[in-house]
Amino acid sequence: MKVLLILLISWMLVPVTFANDAQMLDDNAGMNWLQMIDDGEYSKSWQEADSLFKSQLTSSKWQKALRNVRKPLGKVVMRKKHSAQTHTSLPGIPDGHYLVLTFKTQFEQKTKAIETLTLSKQSGEWRAIGYFIK
Repeated sequence: MKVLLILLISWMLVPVTFANDAQMLDDNAGMNWLQMIDDGEYSKSWQEADSLFKSQLTSSKWQKALRNVRKPLGKVVMRKKHSAQTHTSLPGIPDGHYLVLTFKTQFEQKTKAIETLTLSKQSGEWRAIGYFIK
C-alpha cells in the first residue's frame, strides 16, 4: 500500500515538474530576446521575432522605434519578472499558445518601468509578438 501511495504521489508531481520546466524555458526565451534589445541588437531581435510580429512592422521601423524609446532610458539596472500568464486567445490575433510576461524594470534614466513581452508558440518555438514599456 505504501509503494502504491508513493507511486501515486510521484506520478501526480510529474506534470508539475514538466510545467515548471516549460515555464522556465518560456521565461528564458523571453529573457534572451530582451537581452538582444538590451545589447542594442535591434535588427537581430526583429529577425528572432515571430512572423506575425514581422508582418506588422518592418525591421527598419522596429529599429527606429527602439532607438526612440529604449535608448533614452539608458541601460537596464534591474529587471525582475512580475507575472507570467498563458493564453489561448488574445485580441486581434489568431487563437494559439501565448505567454504574456511582465517585468518590473529599472533603467538608468527611468527608475520604475513595466515591460510587457508577449510570446507566441505558433512556429513551434516561443517567439516575441509584442513588446511594450510603461
